[in-house]
Amino acid sequence: MEPARAAVWNARAALLYSLGGWTALGGLIYYSSLDNTKTGTENESDPEANPGTRKEIHTKEYPFGLTVTTEITYKEVQPPLTRLLRRAVSFFVPNDDPPDPPSEK
Repeated sequence: MEPARAAVWNARAALLYSLGGWTALGGLIYYSSLDNTKTGTENESDPEANPGTRKEIHTKEYPFGLTVTTEITYKEVQPPLTRLLRRAVSFFVPNDDPPDPPSEK
């Protein structure tokens, strides 16, 4: 095989493999986020999945007894790619926490 044809074949194969890899990764992210929105329930014991909300309450009083209360609620929403990357990193980072005690039945 000529070197020029081999280089073209190599470039085409690399393009095909990269396209397939990114398609699989995109499908994984899409369907995992789709499953989370369908069920509407997340694991409540997992702090990564349910970070909770933060509330700020501001009260301002004006003359003549007028009081205005403003409540702002923040909820941290992580994009699916961030959750996927954190899960992948958690496999390689050692967990030094003590093991959970066995549950009694």
